Amino acid sequence: MYKWRVCPIQGRQLLDVDPDDIIEDFRICKTYKSGGGYDQFPAIAQKRGIIKPHMLGSRDIQFVVQLHGCHLRCPYCYVTRDGILGETVEYTSSQLRTKFVKALATHGAGVFHLMGGAPALYLTHWPELLDMLNGDFLFHSDLLLTESYYNISELEAIARPEALYAVNIKGVTDTDHLENTGSPINWDMFWRNLTLLRMTRVNFYLTFTAPDPINLPRFCNDLEYRYGGDILDDSFVIKLKQYDAIKEGPAW
Repeated sequence: MYKWRVCPIQGRQLLDVDPDDIIEDFRICKTYKSGGGYDQFPAIAQKRGIIKPHMLGSRDIQFVVQLHGCHLRCPYCYVTRDGILGETVEYTSSQLRTKFVKALATHGAGVFHLMGGAPALYLTHWPELLDMLNGDFLFHSDLLLTESYYNISELEAIARPEALYAVNIKGVTDTDHLENTGSPINWDMFWRNLTLLRMTRVNFYLTFTAPDPINLPRFCNDLEYRYGGDILDDSFVIKLKQYDAIKEGPAW
């Protein structure tokens, strides 16, 4: 069984996490706490019929597992370098399920959110974890399309009825992506991976982080030309927020 490298909440990230929401090496995310934020996952899951009567726990409370590592260096990242490249603790998929069930009992969490950093760096092992959750819960994670070239068999293995993924687009031009992530973008990898996601019928929606407003319409037109108008269903823009963790300087 695979051993996941989990980054406990640590360092500057602690400035933006409620101590009451920390459970050992993990945390709880209450989607609509304090009036809510940009996260539209529960509403999209409901709209798309992913929420089933037999599923356990609240769809508005996520159990967040934060994985080690990221290939980007986003200056606005509230997770910060501490929470991405800091100390790690290893957990098997079975152990993660046990911790999740505990969070269900104590906090009502019904969504398992595999987060980073860049959780799709671990894409090969997602099916094992999905099998362990056994369809009793909602599974949520994030894809950046730039971690590596995706494998079609791996994508077919994560296309589950209980899973919904956010595809995070960090820039719509070369300059945009570089400013938002500190890294150049491989457009060949980006478009190939997005095409494979469509081919394998993985259930996902798009988010755009602080996109260039002048070039965003052109980029969206390109998306619709390549994949059809429904590619933008439930998509939304994430505006950057000045988190406490980065008030003294960029996350990196």
